[in-house]
Amino acid sequence: MRPSRNTLRRRARSAGGAIRLAAGLALAALALPGGCQTPRTTRLDLTTLDEQGRAAGHFTEFSRAWFQQADNGIVELVLRCDSPSRVDPTQTITQVAYFKGFWHPRPGVTYADSTQVNARAQYAVLTPPTGVRYDGGAFVSYRIDKATGRLVGWIESGNLKLRYRMGDAVEPFRVATIRGTFVAECNPAQVVNTRQMLQTHFAASREIPPGPESR
Repeated sequence: MRPSRNTLRRRARSAGGAIRLAAGLALAALALPGGCQTPRTTRLDLTTLDEQGRAAGHFTEFSRAWFQQADNGIVELVLRCDSPSRVDPTQTITQVAYFKGFWHPRPGVTYADSTQVNARAQYAVLTPPTGVRYDGGAFVSYRIDKATGRLVGWIESGNLKLRYRMGDAVEPFRVATIRGTFVAECNPAQVVNTRQMLQTHFAASREIPPGPESR
């Protein structure tokens, strides 16, 4: 018995809906941070706000990235780049980003949402003997690449605000949101050295009180 025209129409609508649903899920998977696409670069994208509330976009690509991982899975991550100053080519500008997790999302075990914060964040711009440091938090997701042993991951929904100024350093911005990707080598010594450097460099620096734009 041949199906009626109404039955064929219902089947066609059902098949079309399934195709659209599958296509939508595929697009959603591609859009999800930490989804199908493995990071290949180490980069931070910053959206800064000036005193008038105007937004501006900036990015930094880091030439070096290191991590160390504790037995409980918690990670410390360091990103670093050194480049000559555009104003004075004899002077080197060092940018350092440091993240330390305090809980690690486990798929199927812990609830995870990119609007949460699971890591402390620090970002420093140094032109010795001057420099500034920003503190904040971010949601950091990651995994170990089994083939290379590298840590690959995403920095999501991060926030920074100016915390310390060393010498007469110029403030590039006061507050910012951050996102990024990273590919990091396992190097505990570099992580520890960088953490200690950030602490000692700014230990005697002037702490910046929170302004109205960062409250």
